[in-house]
Amino acid sequence: MDRERAVTMATADAQDAEELAFGAKLATVYRGAYFLLAAITAVEFAGRDAPPWCYVVLLVMPVSFWVMVPPGVDPTQWDRRGRAHLAIAYAAVTALSLHDPEGIVLMYVLMPLTFTFVEATIPAMLLSTYVFGMNGALRARKAHWEHGAVAGIVVEVVVVLGFSFLMARLVQWLADRVEERGRLLRELEATRAELAETHHQAGVRVERERMAREIHDTLAQGFTSILMLIQAAGITVDSDSEATRKRLDLAERVARDNLAEARALVAAQGPAEGAEPAEPLAEVLGRTVAALGEELEVAASFAVAGTEYELSSSVQVVLVRVLQESLANIRKHAEAKSVAVELAYRPFATRLTVVDDGRGFEPGPGKGGYGLPGMRARLAQVGGEAEVVSAPGRGTTVRVEVPQ
Repeated sequence: MDRERAVTMATADAQDAEELAFGAKLATVYRGAYFLLAAITAVEFAGRDAPPWCYVVLLVMPVSFWVMVPPGVDPTQWDRRGRAHLAIAYAAVTALSLHDPEGIVLMYVLMPLTFTFVEATIPAMLLSTYVFGMNGALRARKAHWEHGAVAGIVVEVVVVLGFSFLMARLVQWLADRVEERGRLLRELEATRAELAETHHQAGVRVERERMAREIHDTLAQGFTSILMLIQAAGITVDSDSEATRKRLDLAERVARDNLAEARALVAAQGPAEGAEPAEPLAEVLGRTVAALGEELEVAASFAVAGTEYELSSSVQVVLVRVLQESLANIRKHAEAKSVAVELAYRPFATRLTVVDDGRGFEPGPGKGGYGLPGMRARLAQVGGEAEVVSAPGRGTTVRVEVPQ
């Protein structure tokens, strides 16, 4: 969630920068129009010998806009600053119109400014209609309300109001598009952050499941063997010292192997994901089967069929883990007298078969605890499949195949 919040804040900052850039461009256009129309109005006033204060007012209007809305101002402050300027501008235009309503083209910039800084449309229309209507009425009175002059003034006012309104709406539409784009961008970034967090959580879950399988297939099974060997040694400690020593030596060897597995897992060097067995696959499997036979004192055989070919490290690891899980189930549940394991190299797949003559079970949903589902999950990672055949009193056969 912290990462999502950081991404959203960064996106909001980018959007603020975009809005600031848009506002700066718009303000630049207004400043240029202000000074241009002020110059034109000053030329008009110069031809009619206007008093000095009129020129001061013409200078105050664009300068006040520059001061109220300076370059780089935060767009969130536009309305407040802009409305303060409008108060000065409308007072100035009113004073100029009352003195001489002719030639005040500077007021044409007020309409777009009004719609930019006044959010409500009706108040903006009323203000704009006031300044143009007041100026037009003063010009009509100066023309003694001559019908032709009045008609021309009305047409001019309507056209200017309509054009200015459309320009102001265009500016507002552009501003809304910028804001909408920013909103969509923030939503997109928030969605990306949410997806990234989901993927992260999924990765954590997969890694936890992988570690659980590794611990189950290595450490848990090793501890089970150690416990069974110690218990068996305890039974023979008084009657058969040689058997007891043999079992304790085997327990020590299993403990050392477990310690090595634990260190490999902690160092992220375990054979779970892509590590190659230090020895050929057949030797690793054969030694694992022999260790079970020695531990349980049962007949345990291992055979290789077919012409051996190179298997990927991930497939080799899966086959080792499948055998370990199968033998762990035999150790804990089967009470078998013999175990036979065969590794068969076929043209398009490699098959591992584990057969015991133990008490068997009735296969079905929920049977097999954690081991069989974990076995199938491992096989699925390399495109392999597992088949378990068993019946009460008839032993168990575990047969897995992985593609070459």
